[in-house]
Amino acid sequence: VADLIRSSNCCAAYTGAGLSKAAGINDYATKASDSVVTGRRITSVFDAQPTYAHQCLVELERKGYLKHYVQQNHDGLPQKAGFPQWKMNEIHGAWYDPSNPVVGIEDGLRDDLYGWLLEMEKKA
Repeated sequence: VADLIRSSNCCAAYTGAGLSKAAGINDYATKASDSVVTGRRITSVFDAQPTYAHQCLVELERKGYLKHYVQQNHDGLPQKAGFPQWKMNEIHGAWYDPSNPVVGIEDGLRDDLYGWLLEMEKKA
């Protein structure tokens, strides 16, 4: 994996609910009661802190390897870890960005964010 990342011209990350489970945010996609991933106990999702995975993605970006990040979560944990907002595509909306409201499962994606996703797919 490291060799692929180093040799990439436009490395992109695409993450979902599993990335934030260790921060104490439930995996809403699967509701896995038998999951082997254990997380912190939090009283509010807004109190969640970035995981090691979020910190690793930030470090990859800081070193110039990760050019783009598509996140399906709404939790703001990449930004709390230091990931730059301008490289972040919160494709399903964001809790901390009023200009990007969270979309429901039945709702469509924003055209601009979906277009950005397709553009990055071509570059990656």
